[in-house]
Amino acid sequence: MRTQPPARQPNPYRPGFNQAPLVFAGRTEVLDAANEALEVAAFDGRTPRPLILVGPRGVGKTVTLGEISHAAAEQHSWPTVHVEAKRADLIGELTARLRAARELFEGNTPDTPKRARVTGAKVQASVLGIGGGVEVSRTADTSQDTLNDVLRSVMTAAMARNAGLLVTLDELQNASAAELHELGGVLQETVPENWPLVIAIAALPSLREKRGSQLPTYLERAEWHPLDSLPGPDAREALTGPAEQSGRPMDQEAADLLIAQTGGYPYAIQVAGHFAWRASHGNGRIAAEHAAAAGPRIAADLEQLFLSRWEDASNRERDYLAALAVAESTIAEPNGGQVADVMHEKTRSVSYLRDRLIKKGTIYRSGSGGLHFITPGMGAWVRLHTAD
Repeated sequence: MRTQPPARQPNPYRPGFNQAPLVFAGRTEVLDAANEALEVAAFDGRTPRPLILVGPRGVGKTVTLGEISHAAAEQHSWPTVHVEAKRADLIGELTARLRAARELFEGNTPDTPKRARVTGAKVQASVLGIGGGVEVSRTADTSQDTLNDVLRSVMTAAMARNAGLLVTLDELQNASAAELHELGGVLQETVPENWPLVIAIAALPSLREKRGSQLPTYLERAEWHPLDSLPGPDAREALTGPAEQSGRPMDQEAADLLIAQTGGYPYAIQVAGHFAWRASHGNGRIAAEHAAAAGPRIAADLEQLFLSRWEDASNRERDYLAALAVAESTIAEPNGGQVADVMHEKTRSVSYLRDRLIKKGTIYRSGSGGLHFITPGMGAWVRLHTAD
């Protein structure tokens, strides 16, 4: 008699880019701040200062923007205009998406999907650009409207519907100084209008490097939220929660092994859970033996992140990365001078290497001036691969 194979259980872990985890843990402070900003804009008759989320890649900045978008839709029926800053034309892309939002508010979007439609005096919407909503295709635009003009018109249309707007800007470290100043100037000029408008921004820590002449005062005085690896309890919740909810709970010993391998890095947690789930196929629980079996697969997956950044570096940049890896093994937050000491060089003679690696997004400088690899764990990988 043939036995029936066990029913398939979908893997609940999502290690891909911009995929919201099943359990969103550890960002309560940011979401509380976003909810407060939305309430200020919706009920208090004033425009709150923008929120800026900064942190290395893989800590969930984009996903957090998506959570803020869902809060705007579910709690206030507001749509979101989302733009990812590329190497050029942030202002043009933002202007085009704001124009599409204006059409949504005015009811001029013929194939508006059900998740983004105008009914009565409210805009019933999820998001524009994250998770669905009105798709915007850039075509040749003969309009001479400036960003200021379009923002004013979309907010006029929104308020006519007794609604508001959330604007989310991702990867803002890619914007040029000119784009940042134009954006900041327009937003700063419109604050006295007291529009129901909330701005939420995500960027690598290198955005802090633009403070001063490159970053407008409006953004400098935003509410900054650094995002990093999750602390112990939150990391454990993010790791064990999806397994628990999916009917294959994780033993404490298995969780301990996986947490030790991931260091609380959100992307690594999803990778670890993914491979541990796969290793436990056909079992009712994820045990320590499954976590141990998944270990090499987890390490190999994370190594691809380190390898791509290493191969992108020149020989001299690799020298700097190797020196940083050595310095961080004995100093919690090595600065540029301490890295130069490891290289037996003067700080000024190698500062250009530091700046190039920061611009590439391979390393970043914290608010206290310490240097860190953008991907947690890369320092140990570099030390291992340059030990000779």
